[in-house]
Amino acid sequence: MNVILAVKQYITKMIEDAGPGMKVLLMDKDTTSIVSMVYAQSEILQKEVYLFERLDVANRETMKHLKCICFVRPTADNVSLLSLELRSPKYGLYYICKGLTKFLHTYYAMLLLSCTVV
Repeated sequence: MNVILAVKQYITKMIEDAGPGMKVLLMDKDTTSIVSMVYAQSEILQKEVYLFERLDVANRETMKHLKCICFVRPTADNVSLLSLELRSPKYGLYYICKGLTKFLHTYYAMLLLSCTVV
């Protein structure tokens, strides 16, 4: 299978799962490169993705009318940044890619197991 096509289908599925309406794609440094490699900006605009933001940029504007699709790698840094984001949400709804949600479950389970109960 063509790798570029497979990645494009994965991103398309994430966008479609968010449903109709204006969307923002929240990415990290690496996933930003991935998206730009498989989609032209005009092509992704047709899928109602109007804004592209980086998770590591702190001074993003609050836009509660947008749905946020989180496409970030499952790293400890991204988990920390996403936790901060969700404590003070800038967008109306959040959709988190499956790979990251599985990582979050494992990551927090490991944190709980490493904590001592008093």
